[in-house]
Amino acid sequence: MAILRAIKLQKSYGARTLFTDVSFELQPNERVGLIGVNGSGKSTLFRILLGKESFDSGSVSLSPSARITEVEQRPDTARDVDLFTFTLEAFAELLETERRLGEVVRRIEWEPENRNRLIELQDSLLTAFDRAGGNTFRARTRSALLGLGFSEDDFSRPIGAFSGGQISKAMLARAILSEADVLLLDEPTNNLDVAAIRWLEDYLKSFRGAVLVVSHDRAFLDAVVTRILELSHGTIRGAQGNYTRYMEQKLTARELAQKQYFRQQKEIRRIEGIIEQQRRWNQERNYITIASKQKQIDRIRAEMVPPERDEKHVVFRFPEPKPTGNEVIELKELAKSYGAAFVFDHANAMIRKGECVCLIGENGCGKSTLLKILTGEEAPTGGTYRLGAGVQIGYYAQHTDDLDDTKTVLEELYDAFPRMTPNELRGFLGMFLFPGDDIQKGIGTLSGGERARIQLLKLVLSGANVLLLDEPTNHLDIASAEVLERALEQFTGTVLIVSHDRYLVRRLADRVMLLTRHGITEQTDESEDLFERIRPAQRTVQAEQPKNLSGNLYLRRKEAKSALLQAKQTLRQIEREIEENDSEREACQTEMTAATERGDYERIRAICDRLTELQVKESELYERLEKAERAYHNLDTEEAV
Repeated sequence: MAILRAIKLQKSYGARTLFTDVSFELQPNERVGLIGVNGSGKSTLFRILLGKESFDSGSVSLSPSARITEVEQRPDTARDVDLFTFTLEAFAELLETERRLGEVVRRIEWEPENRNRLIELQDSLLTAFDRAGGNTFRARTRSALLGLGFSEDDFSRPIGAFSGGQISKAMLARAILSEADVLLLDEPTNNLDVAAIRWLEDYLKSFRGAVLVVSHDRAFLDAVVTRILELSHGTIRGAQGNYTRYMEQKLTARELAQKQYFRQQKEIRRIEGIIEQQRRWNQERNYITIASKQKQIDRIRAEMVPPERDEKHVVFRFPEPKPTGNEVIELKELAKSYGAAFVFDHANAMIRKGECVCLIGENGCGKSTLLKILTGEEAPTGGTYRLGAGVQIGYYAQHTDDLDDTKTVLEELYDAFPRMTPNELRGFLGMFLFPGDDIQKGIGTLSGGERARIQLLKLVLSGANVLLLDEPTNHLDIASAEVLERALEQFTGTVLIVSHDRYLVRRLADRVMLLTRHGITEQTDESEDLFERIRPAQRTVQAEQPKNLSGNLYLRRKEAKSALLQAKQTLRQIEREIEENDSEREACQTEMTAATERGDYERIRAICDRLTELQVKESELYERLEKAERAYHNLDTEEAV
């Protein structure tokens, strides 16, 4: 039985019809990807499903008692609350039950005349709390935040102190922890590095509810979803399977439709030839044949379905760049820190003419900072870099803050390229899906995808021969991302790309470099997935310093094995404590039943108090277990290396 159902939804904004016939069902435990070009109505459809926006006709129904949630876009970050507390709000019902339990315990002390009733209430709340996962929800919250790239030190920081991307990750953590029956995710991978994306993929695969996700991340869609829905030409269609399977089916169906359409056109021309021949003979029986053949043509035309055209998308290529020297970018012992905060050190690299180099690494390792150093926006704190002869840098920033929100689209372009005429700019803007009066839109009113297209157009018009691209596909739909990939394939200049888009990297990269806190490593092993080498770092309050590689190798290995053995023993000790805690809880539950039968309320009270203590201890033990497992995994990985 469907948990969510939409039937013949229609939505218009004035004279513009967004979609006219959107019908689909979402089954329990189903993971569905929603795709479509920017502006096709995906986000609007999400708001309709959430009840946040009205629709013109049709219906939306959610199963009784089912809960639906989303990743909110603009949370209230002005509150004086830390990251961990902010994320814990996903468990509002458990927190309320916990508060009520504390209140009941206090009332048992204060209201001896109501002790029996309060003890029964306490037992009922404890049972409900346990069944709802009250013993593990804090540990699960820690696991989610760590998996998304936060550190333990981040947990106590005020939520308002984080960047927009980090707040988006906190909202994602809160949404996936809410245990809703239907989870709506709008571009969830935009602010995640590959390690966090893989964590999210694993989480969604084991998620017990239904998921509807809008994403342009093709690798993510291939890894997670079991069905694709495409919003196109005002309606929705789909098929079972991941993104790659859907596109294969779509292309096959389109080819068959085109062949059928051409066959029908050919048949009409053949019949029209017969009709023309019959007219030349000009006999009565010929006109009977003509009428019959015309009916045949009318029948074929009634059955004809023109092949569906692609939705409009950007069309461009980079102009032929001016030549540069063979050595384009050279880094020597480059380092960057902010005060005591260490970003990276000992970065060495050489990028040569015509290469497409992809720079990968975890969030916070300094990839965007490195690009800003090369553009002159940031200064290194150590080492040097050199740009080769004839280099003209073109920079595509991850965020579009450099666009002036007070200008119109045309003004933004004209001020950047004053030597171009308005008519020339109109032509380019049309290629980037700003036709007609759209060029008078205010920059501040544009969507993320529209702002990305403006930024991309400015890059194309710059005539740069060395392109520095920071997450260029983040706000592009799949069709636009593929156009960009084709344009970069044809570009004869030099490209340095920072990206977590695994499709883009695998398609374009001549070389892949991994940036860590200790420098740049060339990735040469094509037999493995290079992204597997990205792992979340364990951060501490003090700035991390480069590893001391000197010393006796035998001694270091011996110390590593000793630390691994100790970590393993710690794991076993915690597991034993958890087993003992569980055994005591079971014994208390058995004794509670016996005490209730004999009416020994003093004993019941003592047992309830002990159960509360055991519950708190269990939560602490699971948190310790999680830290110990993480420490063991890190030591085991280092030992293997």
